[in-house]
Amino acid sequence: MPSSRRRFVRAIAAGGSISVLAGCTSESEESTATPLPEPESNPAPASGDPITVSRDYRDSSKYDYYPDTEEIRQRTGYRKHINESGTTKEPIYKREPASSWMTRVGGTVAGKAAMKAVRVRLGVDSLDDISPGIGYDDDGVQRVMIGYVVWPNRSGETRTPPVEFETLVAEVPRTVTANLQFEEKTFSETFHPLVEFRQVYRS
Repeated sequence: MPSSRRRFVRAIAAGGSISVLAGCTSESEESTATPLPEPESNPAPASGDPITVSRDYRDSSKYDYYPDTEEIRQRTGYRKHINESGTTKEPIYKREPASSWMTRVGGTVAGKAAMKAVRVRLGVDSLDDISPGIGYDDDGVQRVMIGYVVWPNRSGETRTPPVEFETLVAEVPRTVTANLQFEEKTFSETFHPLVEFRQVYRS
């Protein structure tokens, strides 16, 4: 079931937009675009055959794993130091607990792998208006959302993805197990994709 925030956004999209200017709120002209009926289950749990994906970070120039603190450090740049011996560069790191990094980055890896699997299963090179998000924790279940976006307009025309929503749900793997390997440890997490029907209104 979509969150209250998602329902609020959809209500605005279907019934008109709200603009805020100089502290005042007013309702603009209502959209005449005809919304498409949403699937009964939205977002819908994916039901395709499971897959496993692996990524090797042992020689990564971006991420380092520190087992003593159970954190991942992402190199975001370098700080220069100039002294008598010359110039040296000190890495600048963004630190993150390994568990939350695995949810976020592992979910991204899982989502991209799921989309690749769908393209292979359907025999297509691209899937316009279908895209994966990052991983997130859903009350202890690791998820990744696959967005299925349709674009109605006021002329009664609707741009839709090249496959039906139900077809996508049936082909997206119901689970994606991501194995992310560092020198000291391999992190493994199983993600459960959801497919979400979204409407974006065009003028």
